[in-house]
Amino acid sequence: MHTTLRRGGETGAAWLRLLALASLSCLLLLADDFIQQLFTPANRAELEAGWVAGLWLFCLALWLCNLRVLVVVILLLFATMQVLQLATVSFIGEPLSAIDIRSLLREPGEVWETARHSLAEHWPALASVLVPYGLLIGVHWVLPKHVALPASRWALVLIAVVLLAKPYRATYRNLDSFTPGPTRSGLHNSLNAFSAWAVRLAFKPELAVPQAPYAPYRLSAVPSTARHVWLVVADSLRSERLSLYGYARQTTPRLDAYLAGHPSALVRPGISAGVATDVSLPYLLNPIREPGQDHRLRSGEVNLFRFAREAGLRTHWISSQESRLLAHLGSRYLDVSITREDHPLRFLQQQDRALLGILDQQAFAERNFVVLNLRTAHLPYARNYLNEAAQAPWPDNGPQAQANAYDNSIHYLDGLLAEVLERFERLEGERYLVITGDHGQRLGENGKWGHNALVPEVTDVPVIVVAREAPPQALDALLPERWVSHYEIGHWLAAKLGTRIDNPNWRAGEYFVHGKLLFSDNFIQPVCETPAGLLHMKPLQLSEMFANRQASAAPCEMTSN
Repeated sequence: MHTTLRRGGETGAAWLRLLALASLSCLLLLADDFIQQLFTPANRAELEAGWVAGLWLFCLALWLCNLRVLVVVILLLFATMQVLQLATVSFIGEPLSAIDIRSLLREPGEVWETARHSLAEHWPALASVLVPYGLLIGVHWVLPKHVALPASRWALVLIAVVLLAKPYRATYRNLDSFTPGPTRSGLHNSLNAFSAWAVRLAFKPELAVPQAPYAPYRLSAVPSTARHVWLVVADSLRSERLSLYGYARQTTPRLDAYLAGHPSALVRPGISAGVATDVSLPYLLNPIREPGQDHRLRSGEVNLFRFAREAGLRTHWISSQESRLLAHLGSRYLDVSITREDHPLRFLQQQDRALLGILDQQAFAERNFVVLNLRTAHLPYARNYLNEAAQAPWPDNGPQAQANAYDNSIHYLDGLLAEVLERFERLEGERYLVITGDHGQRLGENGKWGHNALVPEVTDVPVIVVAREAPPQALDALLPERWVSHYEIGHWLAAKLGTRIDNPNWRAGEYFVHGKLLFSDNFIQPVCETPAGLLHMKPLQLSEMFANRQASAAPCEMTSN
């Protein structure tokens, strides 16, 4: 009896040691980001509960498998990825992507030369990885020789699932699904980036896209007297389904009433920059009109958050969506960044309404640029207003369930926008508020639903601009427009934030809508404004567009001729 109790006690102690070691390992795997943050603000990683829980289970499996050589190989692989990841963050201020990996491997000699000469400036990136990973590898190599721990080969199943899950996902998802998030853990971003690179890019020839036939933009500082500039972007918002734009159902009664009392506000149908959030948001926050301008997206040279910072405004990003959407939005110019991962339970319980409480908690400066990113009308539509106390206006069951649920989502958004406008009205001084969608939505046309397609329904978004205590001419640049594109509203916002964008490629009435991929040989749809309405031309791949430089430079002129 005494022996059984002693063995039971030893077993219990061994499991406690295992749990403690798994926790220590998890902390060390998370530590590199936070060590680097002591040296540079470019690393904006935050703790996300789901990722930490998954990483802890993985660490538990590494100890439980009792195979030191395998564990050390895995940790060395992680450390190598993290050196490249944190070095990229240190060098360019953004996380490493799959396309960046391909670029690094294309010219290894130049990369090594640059790294060697820059080590004195960027050594913290290397130290941030070597210290925690060195400790972790040492503990895994030495401790099992001296301490009894539980062991099970079943742990190998969990290890295999974790290591193979993302590469398997890359076999059926495009590269944009693996876009790194600036506030995500570096290891999380690395697993995404290297998995996408290995499956999608490593053994495939790189498609050469001819150089874009466009002249560079000219930027100049202009006086900015705006105290508050707010941009509200609602997901999947199609203007044709807003009663404000003539839709038969009263989907936006509160917004209609507000704008009826403010006739100076601008209300126009809009044209989105892209058919997916991953594409349209970067082109909205980086006002770039022409396709094939990847270098401008990566550099952040034409970025609204950057312009706001330079003009002395405090910058805020508040989103009910995930942090990966911050990629290529200029996150390094943000003073405040709040996403769904920061308040997972709150957003689960309140959906987009959680943004209002978070907005109320902000300590605004004297001058602010605020971007609110809502999920409101995204599929599945009925889920967006699931926890609302008020009954939805239209039944979301039966043969019209999907269409009714979308209208209910718009009605839910209308209430949220009314409360945003109330808060906006309480501000003082010259201020501007823009409401738009990231893209539109197919709502049963030809039996199709959703977005990601270059069709008119997906490019249709509203553009609403409210100016308060502003100069009389504040909206003059937009008033003559029949449609206002994402580029045009971004161009207008840039001026309010203190930077004039002179684009020598500009042609009135000509727009470009980007397909569902942000980088690569993407599909582009030119859209031309005619007296009869918008003409959506045949989508072309970038390589095809740029092969004929004259046609690609002026597609609407070619059509009219």
